[in-house]
Amino acid sequence: MRDVLGKRCPFPTLSSRFSLAKGKNLYHQGDLVGGAYSLATGMVALERVDEDGDLVILKILHPGSFFPCANMLGGNFHESAARALTDISGCFVPAERLTTALHDDPSVGLALLKLSAAEIRENEDAIFRLCSADLPDRVLSTLSALAAETGGHESNGDLSLDLPMSWRDLAAMVGTGPEVISRLLRRLADAGHLSFQGRHVTLHAQGSRPAAPYS
Repeated sequence: MRDVLGKRCPFPTLSSRFSLAKGKNLYHQGDLVGGAYSLATGMVALERVDEDGDLVILKILHPGSFFPCANMLGGNFHESAARALTDISGCFVPAERLTTALHDDPSVGLALLKLSAAEIRENEDAIFRLCSADLPDRVLSTLSALAAETGGHESNGDLSLDLPMSWRDLAAMVGTGPEVISRLLRRLADAGHLSFQGRHVTLHAQGSRPAAPYS
């Protein structure tokens, strides 16, 4: 969606500023949709709890995201929760303002359709990644994506980051449980793909550590 928006609010004249502390929710699963959010700083987890009480993180939102478009257009209730993984700030567009603007200005409707299409493409990409890669590759690609957003390169080519969420959250992102992710991280570390201390993670460049199979 950042390809569509950059980091600007798509409806600046309709919005007001907001900020929220790490760990707080913008909205909960099942809440009435009150409006849409344009994220300026920080990261947000879109997550859902299934019938068995298991948490699944559907997507991590970064600055430039405008959400939830689908619920704004087609539903009265939030189908997932939005939790701040870090301190966040951005703009909030109340539903009633957006509804009035949709009736008064056709360009607003067109912009919202484009944003919804971008949201659908992102969701399809996330589903494809979850279904097409095995668990070790999903973990490594997820950590690499987070490092690209929040980490940095070391002189030897390694990527390092301070994980902006708990290991439990990482497990929910890749479709597994905390116990499985703990064992897998040790296997990946033993194989030379990464190392970690607490939530500081280093992804080793190819050849910088002796590699071995995952198992």
